[in-house]
Amino acid sequence: MPPPGTESHLAAFRRLAVKQGLLLGTLNGGRREDFVVALAAAAHAFNDDRDYDEAAVNATLKAWLAGPGSMFATDHVELRRWLVDVGLLERDGYGRRYRRTVPQGDWAAAIAALQGLDLAAEAARARAAEDARRVERKARWTARPATAMTDDEWMGEALALARTAQARGEVPVGAIVICDGALVGRGGNAPIAASDPTAHAEIGALREAGRALGNYRLPGCTLYVTLEPCAMCAGAIMHARLGRLVFGARDPKTGACGSVVDLFADPRLNHHTTVTADVRAAECGGLLSAFFAARRAGGAAR
Repeated sequence: MPPPGTESHLAAFRRLAVKQGLLLGTLNGGRREDFVVALAAAAHAFNDDRDYDEAAVNATLKAWLAGPGSMFATDHVELRRWLVDVGLLERDGYGRRYRRTVPQGDWAAAIAALQGLDLAAEAARARAAEDARRVERKARWTARPATAMTDDEWMGEALALARTAQARGEVPVGAIVICDGALVGRGGNAPIAASDPTAHAEIGALREAGRALGNYRLPGCTLYVTLEPCAMCAGAIMHARLGRLVFGARDPKTGACGSVVDLFADPRLNHHTTVTADVRAAECGGLLSAFFAARRAGGAAR
């Protein structure tokens, strides 16, 4: 019979295994179980009945990061430091000898739950299952009937999301992502509600589209947004390799499509999204102007 908590800890490891670019410091400030399971899994790379010199520790951690731990954006030196700091590895005063410890508390539960499991195989299975889910999601979206709509009509969808954001007390900006005639991503401004400075409408739409299509690259897709993107969102659009951007109102304070800077025209950048500006600009701009006028009249602090 598996130790108590095995399924929970194994599920956490599988959930982590399909991620990319995870930072241990970020995990430490987030869900405790994920942080504990991540380091417990790394500690399992070491036998508990032998000593290791520094070279052997480094080689062991490099191999672990290349296999079951490949979801982490870290190196063996940082990982070794974390294992020592939380007490899963102990070393002598000169850092020449290391040994896996007998942990206590939640560390002990995680170590016991993962004991005897082939974590490399578990990670491979989790990643294969996630790949299959992505293929299935993309197939579902691809199978949807295409909708022949003009830029003006698609911008109307983005405007509806902007009005929804306004009703929540957010600056009224909305965005959608279109792929092969199908709407695959929606986003409305949400920094206030999410307490997240990155929660712009474009970011929300890109994230939803990535999940729907099973890919962080969105070539061939078009993003419609009611306000000219800022530098942050322009960077995200380029990283997503979007084929086309359509925006409504210009932003003379932070616009990164020509109003303040034009990142999409910079020849030093390796991807250049095609930009169409001023689609239903008066309507998009009027929504923003009315929103800020109302806030000024009401003496809003934000």
